[in-house]
Amino acid sequence: MNYSEEQHEAIDLGTDKSKRLVGITGPAGTGKTTIIGEMIHSGEFNMPALVAPTGRAAKRIQEATGIPAKTIHRFMRYSMPADDEEAGFPSYDKQNRFPHDAIFVDESSMVSEELYRALVDAMPPRACIRFIGDANQLPPVESISPFVKLLEKWPSIRLTKNFRSGDGIVTAANQIIANRVPEPNEKFRMLNPGNGNILPALDEFVDDTFRGLNGQVITPTRVGKYGTQQLNNYFQQRLNPSGPRIAIRVNDEEIRKFREGDKIIQTKNDYKLNVFNGEIGWVVAIEDDDIIISIDDRDIRLPPHMESYDPYTNKTIGHYDPRRNLDLAYAVTTHKAQGSEFDRVVILIQRSYVLNRANFYTAVTRAKEQCTVICGPGALHQALKK
Repeated sequence: MNYSEEQHEAIDLGTDKSKRLVGITGPAGTGKTTIIGEMIHSGEFNMPALVAPTGRAAKRIQEATGIPAKTIHRFMRYSMPADDEEAGFPSYDKQNRFPHDAIFVDESSMVSEELYRALVDAMPPRACIRFIGDANQLPPVESISPFVKLLEKWPSIRLTKNFRSGDGIVTAANQIIANRVPEPNEKFRMLNPGNGNILPALDEFVDDTFRGLNGQVITPTRVGKYGTQQLNNYFQQRLNPSGPRIAIRVNDEEIRKFREGDKIIQTKNDYKLNVFNGEIGWVVAIEDDDIIISIDDRDIRLPPHMESYDPYTNKTIGHYDPRRNLDLAYAVTTHKAQGSEFDRVVILIQRSYVLNRANFYTAVTRAKEQCTVICGPGALHQALKK
């Protein structure tokens, strides 16, 4: 395969075993996935491992490279927490190093300080880690990205050559990075329907196919008039208005209602059920208090009570309701969509404290074939300037 000069430099840097930590970044279309595959297949490493922050991101990079990938939590063999307020702990650490000589971390902009530290601490002597990602994307939730700091401190390279220059979505994304209003093209369009016409504008572009994995509505926030909570209720009534329904109390403030046929997203890693944060599927049946979901062609039964256990010691550490880890997924936040790709994306941006250029850019780059942006008053200005 013919690589550009900067791609050769990235591959040479990434396969240089004298460099313990290396960062590789670049915007959409610069060939990061290709470079990951080349580095792993180079033969320079005896036991390389490929990981990503979320289940969806791990699945995507595995499909793109053909190389088995795990979530970082699964790779590090994190124990499940005893309750939602406690953090689990990795089995690999300074005293018990992982057995691999090279770790390749995809979607590194999503990696939190905690996961970054855990990975580095568990490195055996002479092992190396390669962090690959797009520094223009959102940082971890409520955290400064250690990936950005790594790019400044450790050997790194920034890819600039766009191999998808004819791709309208990549073109629009690069204009956003440059703080320019993205121009409409065959794959990218923007509408300013006015405050009273937001839902009719959504209805024009969101059809029944958005109940599947190929179409996705994305918005920056969960709360507010056009946050995911309200939009999911709206689309549930519009796209799946009838059939058996069950109400699940998530906490004192929130009750989630699911129907058979609803599009859903898993919101936390569940090792016992082998489902992970960010994975999207459907409710296939509601039987008494049980919810049966389909994710990755697997039917999974979620009863109201399950034992929580450490997957590596098999010791029970408590009980939990796995149904609380579901949410409707007709609309998801940009953070939840990060690491995933969809053929068609409809983005709704409204002025909010979380809307900024990184959020806008990340949402746009989730689309592969068609991206439609619906702008509330003043939202585009905020998305580009903040």
